[in-house]
Amino acid sequence: MDNLSDPHLKYHTFEKIGSLHDDNITVYYSINLNGDFKRGIYLTMTNDDIIGEFGIKGGGLNQQFDSGKTNDMHICIDDNYQGYGLSKIMIEYMIDMIYKDIPNINGEQMIFIDADASAGFWDKIGMIESNRYGYDRNPKYADREGAGYEKYITINKLYKFSKS
Repeated sequence: MDNLSDPHLKYHTFEKIGSLHDDNITVYYSINLNGDFKRGIYLTMTNDDIIGEFGIKGGGLNQQFDSGKTNDMHICIDDNYQGYGLSKIMIEYMIDMIYKDIPNINGEQMIFIDADASAGFWDKIGMIESNRYGYDRNPKYADREGAGYEKYITINKLYKFSKS
């Protein structure tokens, strides 16, 4: 995976928010306001090599979830670190930071994935099939939240999964 100092992360600001496994893994929270809102949780080793990333991006007016624009997410964990519950940890940190940044957020806010290539992971966390305006990205519905996206989950349900 990448390193925190990679050039494609130059617009991100990073805040250390925790550590795991006897301080061998550092947890960073990132917000990138260059274009759409992009929030990220990064798990790094002591040399800043990224071993896990969970991100949510989308449009907003004053904050990320206030415009009716689609917010989509992605998650990635280095193969050597899969199976240790790191996905749940990253999701919990992310939702905690969203609630901290936007205390009055509607917990029924939907977060989408574009395509499911996860071998069942998204189903496991409770995502459900989205039939919002079809998969063909019909221009008639292109600006509606979730148009053309495959699955979705609410912030509350995502948080509940992280605590299970």
